[in-house]
This record gives sequence, structure tokens and C-alpha cells, in this order.
Amino acid sequence: MFKKTKVAAIAILASIILATTPAMLLAQGQIQTAPSQQMVTLAERAAQQVQNLIDMINADQDALTQIETVGLTDEFDANLTLFETGLGNLEAAQTALANSEYQDAVDSAVEALSVFREVYSSIHVILQVADLQKEDLIENQGLLEAITRQLQKINRLREILPNEAPQEISDLLDNAQELLNEAKTSLLDGDVATARSAFLEAKQDISGVYQYLKEQAEESNTWRLNNYCQGVQERIRERFRYGQDQGVDFTSVLQSYGYQTESQFLEALQNQAQRAQGEQNFNIALQDCEAVSQMVQQMEQSLNQEIGRHQAQNGPGGIDSSGSGSGSSGSGSGKGGSGSSYGGSGGGP
Repeated sequence: MFKKTKVAAIAILASIILATTPAMLLAQGQIQTAPSQQMVTLAERAAQQVQNLIDMINADQDALTQIETVGLTDEFDANLTLFETGLGNLEAAQTALANSEYQDAVDSAVEALSVFREVYSSIHVILQVADLQKEDLIENQGLLEAITRQLQKINRLREILPNEAPQEISDLLDNAQELLNEAKTSLLDGDVATARSAFLEAKQDISGVYQYLKEQAEESNTWRLNNYCQGVQERIRERFRYGQDQGVDFTSVLQSYGYQTESQFLEALQNQAQRAQGEQNFNIALQDCEAVSQMVQQMEQSLNQEIGRHQAQNGPGGIDSSGSGSGSSGSGSGKGGSGSSYGGSGGGP
């Protein structure tokens, strides 16, 4: 019989692995001017998440024994070898970026991401066959996802925290982040009680930062939320522009979110941002701003997937097999299925 805590740890990590990689990247709000930097950073995050999963399995003898019992040890080892190939692609991307060879960096990063997707998917199947996932882990998975959301919230708060904020406010964020990391570690180790306690304590620290920001917002209407909303809007416009320059067709991506054109999406985004900028109640304004951030995160993740898929199939700046070239129209939209989310629930990287 497996130790319940170890089984829970692996199943939780496997079920949400890579789901937060792009989200965390985007939530940082640091607008990367070079798309090559974005792709390399995304590949680095993906590599770390896959490495975490492999390390956890290798550290659990019970899990390795169960994988051997179902006759999948060779398949697991083959994925470790393939993962090393992906790391080699990532290293090549990092080297190319450092040498300002931006196209080579993008090409190698896309290759690395493709390998990481394959490794994740294969290991996920191995875990399922080895019966290392249980339905009773849903509650713990929800706690882990809540921890991840709070970490994302900390990143957003750091972006909009005034430079003149007292040191104790920054300390609250640092302490909250440390507590959340401890909570995640405890949860993956099967210590749910400790994880929940650390999580609740971190939320209290975050509430203290919110209270400070609320007071600042009441004192001044020149709040950084305006700059933040403007920044995320420009970031998604840059993604659309870059994709169009590469000949990527985004129509199906847009339609998967209920929009017919790029202009329709940008108009909805602008309306949401204007509500946040015009709201006098800070709590409501912050909620509106987070809604803007979420819209951008989701759409940018899908655009990056479509760009990566297009470049993998046609080469950077290439045209699709139909010879249609750039799929951009007057609205800047095009056609291209959104596919499965990189690390979405139940999906691979």
C-alpha cells in the first residue's frame, strides 16, 4: 500500500503541473520588449515545473515501485532522457539570447517547450496507469490552486505598490510569499493542516497590504492602477502585432473566447479598464483591475501557444500550408485554433 501523503503529493502536483507557468510569468507585469525573451522565460519556467515533478517521483520509492509494478520503468526512464534533450534545447536558447541571436533563441525555446509538453504528457499517462491519482484529492488540489492565486496576487501588488510605501508593507508581502511557499511545500508533503495554517496566515498579511493601499487610494486619485491597466492593454496589443508580423492567424483563438475580431476583444478590454480607472471605491477598482489582468493573461497565453504552434509548423515568419500568409485582416484577427492550454487542467504542457 502507498503512503497516502506521498500519493497525494504526486497526484496534486501532476494535476496542476505547468498550469501556472504562463500565468505567473504574465502576472509579473514586466513587459518584455523582445518576444524571444518571453519565449525563453516561458521555456525556463516549464522546465522547472517538469523538473519538480520528476524530482518528486524520484524521491518517493513507493511511487517508483508502483511504476515498476505496472511495467513502465523503461518508459519513465526514457522520458528522463528526453527531458535532458529539452534542457539542451533550452540551454541553446539561453545562449542564443545572450548573443543577441533572437531568432535562434525563439526556435530553440519552441523546441524545448515541445519536448517539455511531450515529457509531461507521457509522465502524466504513466501516473494514471500506475494509479497514482485519486478522486479524494480534489479538496487538496483546490488549496494548492488557491495558494498559487495568492502568489499571483502578491506579484500584482508588488507592481502597483508605491515607491514610498513603508518598509513594513514590503515586509508583509515578503512574509506572505514565504508562508505561501511553505504552505505549498507542506501540502505536497501531505501535511494539509500545516499548509492550511500557513495559507491563512499569509492571507492576513496580504489583507494588511490591501488595507494600506486602500488608505493610499482614498488620499489620492493618482493611483497606479491606471498605469497598470494601460500597461497590460499595451502588452496584449504587442502580442497581436507580433503574431500578425509572423503571419499567425488568430481567428479561432478569439472565437474560443467569444470574440469575432481582435478589435472586439480590445474594445471589451478597454471598457473593463475604464471601469477600473473610473471607480472611486478602491476594493471595486482593484477587482476590476484584476479582471483586466486575467483577461490579458488568458488571451496572451493562448496567443503565445498559437504563435509557438505556427512557428513550429511553418518556421518563424513563415506562411501556412494553404499559402494564405498572414491571417491578419482589417481587424487584426486571423484563424488558428487555440488548442489545449499549456498546462491547463488535465492537459499537458
